[in-house]
Amino acid sequence: MGSSSLSEDYRLCLERELRRGRAGVCGDPSLRAVLWHILVEDFDLHGALQDDALALLTDGLWGRADLAPALRGLARAFELLELAAVHLYLLPWRKEFTTIKTFSGGYVHVLKGALSEDLLMQSFQKMGYVRRDAHRLMVAALPPARQLVQVALGCFALRLECEILGEVLAQLGTSVLPAEELLQARRASVDVASCVAWLQQRLAREEEQPPLPRRGSPTGCQAPLDLYRDVQEDDGSDEASLYGGPSSGPDSPASELACRPRFWEQSARLWGAGGGPWEPAEASSPTSGASEEEEPQPEAFSFLSLRRELLSRPGDLAPPRAPRSPEQASPPPVPEPPGYQMHTCLAPGALPALCCDTCRQLHAAHCATLPSCHPGHSLRTLRGNSQRRLWLQRAQVDALLYDSPAAGP
Repeated sequence: MGSSSLSEDYRLCLERELRRGRAGVCGDPSLRAVLWHILVEDFDLHGALQDDALALLTDGLWGRADLAPALRGLARAFELLELAAVHLYLLPWRKEFTTIKTFSGGYVHVLKGALSEDLLMQSFQKMGYVRRDAHRLMVAALPPARQLVQVALGCFALRLECEILGEVLAQLGTSVLPAEELLQARRASVDVASCVAWLQQRLAREEEQPPLPRRGSPTGCQAPLDLYRDVQEDDGSDEASLYGGPSSGPDSPASELACRPRFWEQSARLWGAGGGPWEPAEASSPTSGASEEEEPQPEAFSFLSLRRELLSRPGDLAPPRAPRSPEQASPPPVPEPPGYQMHTCLAPGALPALCCDTCRQLHAAHCATLPSCHPGHSLRTLRGNSQRRLWLQRAQVDALLYDSPAAGP
């Protein structure tokens, strides 16, 4: 089934729902099942439906420590973008849908919480929105109906892709892995099982991690947020909707976003059943237009750098001094801060996945002591084998410099 045929089926689904008095995102189970099956076998269909699909997925997942909550937030952002395009297609005469407030609850909490500002503007420009001022996007000229349907269909497909990726993580047994490896596995596989097998082999080569406990029952769907009202209005209402008020007629569509059980609601929890997953401070996506300083990479270590460090501390190499009398005794030296140490969760030679700058310890991703360690501590994720090896070398050198054993639990 080609993209044009899918677009026509999607359009008929929207218009059928409108005749039933509902103007919202696509909820047809048969179309959903068909598109799911096609996407699982052909990831590149996203490029045919939406030219920036891969950029949107990469932007939403880049730098996340735990991909399961990132996929939940990203799916909700795609659902809100789909809904905005559907509004303009089905109800173009509704003036409230022609203006989006960039300080509204839906824009701030859902869209900007998952995607960069540049990619959000590209998505809204396809719907005909332009920036009127620092706080508003307005429709300058309504694009053709076919284009609005195509944008909505592309967001619908990306929403399903988030569920497919969530199913992969659920079968994999962990959601802590680099986003680029997950997307690379999806593009190289033809079904969920082969994608899981590809990732299992990749993770086994790096380090073995025990299966993490599955999540409990799915959490309840959050109240949908509003793109057209202020944040203050959204925060004061338990049912802040995109529409304002429910009505049975097609001119006043239902006040809820489609809310269905997600596969990734059952994905593995990082820290076990006792607490929520930890997420470090989010780094800006490499596709974002904002220019921020990159995280400094750890300095490489060698015997030359070790020798320079020893020579930089003359007290360590100076000859012993004559003993002083009690009156001349100098005050005890202030102890130097300890170097970085390997936690006991790391097997000898295993590469660390996390670094605590407060405890100055390196941890494995599945370390059982992290839930009690991370509150108030500065944790960072070590990305890539090269960075992990550098930190492992640093801990080994620090152990020589400070003559201390590996850190205990």
